[in-house]
Amino acid sequence: MANYFETLLTRRETFRLGAAAATGNWFLPLVQPVNGKAASKVSPRGSARFAIFVMLDGGQSHVDAWDLKEHKWTPQDFEIREIQPGVKWPVALYPKLGRMMDKYALIRSAAAWDAVHGRAQYYIQAAHPLNLALKKELPPMGAVVAAEMASRRRESDSFPPYVAINVVGSQAGLLGSGFLPAAYSPFHLNTTTDLSAFSPDPEGKKELLRRWEMLKQFDDRLRTDTTLQAKAFHDYNDHYEGATKLMADPRAATVFKMSEEDRKRYGATGTGDACILARNLIEADAGTNFIFLQQNGWDHHKAIYEAKNHYDHSRELDSALAALLNDLHGTRRASGKSLLDETVVFCMGEFGRTPGPVNLMQGRDHYPNCYTVLAAGGGIKGGRILGKTDEMGEKIVDPQWAGKRPIYMEDIATTVYSALGIDWTKTVSNTPSGRTFYYVEPLSATSVIVNKEVGELFA
Repeated sequence: MANYFETLLTRRETFRLGAAAATGNWFLPLVQPVNGKAASKVSPRGSARFAIFVMLDGGQSHVDAWDLKEHKWTPQDFEIREIQPGVKWPVALYPKLGRMMDKYALIRSAAAWDAVHGRAQYYIQAAHPLNLALKKELPPMGAVVAAEMASRRRESDSFPPYVAINVVGSQAGLLGSGFLPAAYSPFHLNTTTDLSAFSPDPEGKKELLRRWEMLKQFDDRLRTDTTLQAKAFHDYNDHYEGATKLMADPRAATVFKMSEEDRKRYGATGTGDACILARNLIEADAGTNFIFLQQNGWDHHKAIYEAKNHYDHSRELDSALAALLNDLHGTRRASGKSLLDETVVFCMGEFGRTPGPVNLMQGRDHYPNCYTVLAAGGGIKGGRILGKTDEMGEKIVDPQWAGKRPIYMEDIATTVYSALGIDWTKTVSNTPSGRTFYYVEPLSATSVIVNKEVGELFA
């Protein structure tokens, strides 16, 4: 008999599950979900301490990149070569990544539940389908990681647990902390702005702390107010407290500094700068555990093969991601472990692009049926390729993993949680809506699925 959780939901089953989830009371405590519990016994891998998630906003064309399909419409100047048996590669677009396949794995059996940017981008951050009734309630994956890591924070950890970089222009926007405390919201950095404000000089730091202490004297009563009405103030205060600690930390001067040599090596682009900051945050080990960074501009419905589109975006990503992986691999802690050993890295878009000939505008449209994800670090074995698509890149012909189906965002989230030592079966029931929040929900956008770690990625 097939496992119930691997079957599609009937309409009756959907209503039954929905009714069961809708019980509860809106006015349950919001400050901290105290009754989280595990749904089943699992053994999280715990092979990493940090996670970096690189979002390719708009959706990379998998058939022109990491699952290359060579046909008469493929540009000749891609310089396609077989870089290992059975692996064709566009060397002109990804020369650096092509030379270091031993440091990452590729998932070619990934698929998306949605083909609309806003909903699909929401799915990537939240690892849950977009439900407008719960949009402001559900915390994204980064906030869940921040909450789980709170008990592991040390006295010296002054940096925010969840940092987002360059999340601008996305239709979904940057998700906040949902029902979780605002302390677990993403601390957003934009590399086009002056980051020196985060590391003031000694005189500026002294003045900052003086003003902060004066402010706390004025609003002390609100800081000790435990009523539900005071939650908004506590949320703002958490942000201010976190920002003050960060700016007073002497490590900030190093984290927010980017040398011209590093910028050149990472590509001297917004994505390169974001990857430098991600590297610095991991190396500082000052309290940040989850980093979500975004490369914008992959929505190539028109003129995909113009230099400013697929070419420039691919080369920008190649320089930035290759330098990041190399630096993480080459930097070691006192324990002997490399930063890449400690950091799980995923790079993906919200979906792929239509395979076959380009459209009438010489571009490619949204395609959720299959696309490619790059994964590295945290025990992931480099050089491995999971999944096989047909000769056009339209269908997954062999998922090549235990799930025996496409790999969805739920599976990616499960894998990240497992690598970080987080029990992905946990649920929280005291949410504002009273609906149970699942770290990884068994009810996906269209079906009920078994939440599986992609164990085949690991050695």
